Amino acid sequence: MFDQFKSFSCTGGIRCEKASAMLRKRGVEDVNQLSGGIHRYLESFPDGFFRGKNFVFDQRVIQTVDGEKGNNDIVGKCTNCCTEYDELSGSRICTVCRDLVLVCPDCVKLLREFHCEKHATWKDFYFTFLEVFDKNELQMQKDGLVKIRESIDGHQKNTRRTLMKQIRKIDERLHLLERCEVKVDRNAPRRCRTCRESSQTCDGCCWGFWKKHDQQPVESSHHILPISVGDTVAPGVDWNEARFGLKPDVVGRVVEIKSWSSGGPNDCVRVEWLAENMKPNIYRWGHRDKSGNICYDLVRIENAISSPANLPL
Repeated sequence: MFDQFKSFSCTGGIRCEKASAMLRKRGVEDVNQLSGGIHRYLESFPDGFFRGKNFVFDQRVIQTVDGEKGNNDIVGKCTNCCTEYDELSGSRICTVCRDLVLVCPDCVKLLREFHCEKHATWKDFYFTFLEVFDKNELQMQKDGLVKIRESIDGHQKNTRRTLMKQIRKIDERLHLLERCEVKVDRNAPRRCRTCRESSQTCDGCCWGFWKKHDQQPVESSHHILPISVGDTVAPGVDWNEARFGLKPDVVGRVVEIKSWSSGGPNDCVRVEWLAENMKPNIYRWGHRDKSGNICYDLVRIENAISSPANLPL
């Protein structure tokens, strides 16, 4: 299959070195790399042979010949309907592997979740958000995933592990439905695969190169106290139930403050909950919704008793 390759174009990064070595190893003798990569080629030869858009690994996301989006030949296609389309969006990622996928606006309206070409055969069985499905639908998904897993070579351990994890997730959901602990919600809003917020809240800026780093604080609707290591905290008014589950009636200790790549400095806190069966977890401290409003998963408790044994659980 590699006989068709006569050269290999460099994007300007380390990947070209690996790809060139791979092509030579597989029998391609005439392998060349562009000096400076594709982006330098586009700058030097705007009327050259390059077609389409060049994906770059920074916040520009793509680079075109003339610097304008949409003025180049469309070489991509929608993964669902195969219509010519090549506009990337941070809100359109594969629900399995979270890779970017090309999905046209019409198909975005039709699909609750997206699947890349690699996982296209899973699109009827693998869903991150299960609240809209009844027991029969969940059982159908489980049966489909079991068949896919049985057909996969045993050496593909990671793929088999991913499928098994989803099968167990479906089993857990079925168990909760049987016990009437949860209900089917046919009107559940579509949610982002990355931040798990609804599509009305998330604009895709929670993923990869679309992440916002330069937002200025905005006034919150409730009083916020600064948090430090050792402080006592409780679930805040903006507790994200979609991500963390129902708000627990517990308190915890802050054991670490760190920076998350999608936010500002020290925007995450690690909490050790002072209750049985609750493991330490990391929570966002000061994330924003689509409107720019600042939200908090946690609040600091003032005048907390210093002894964990005396804290209300």
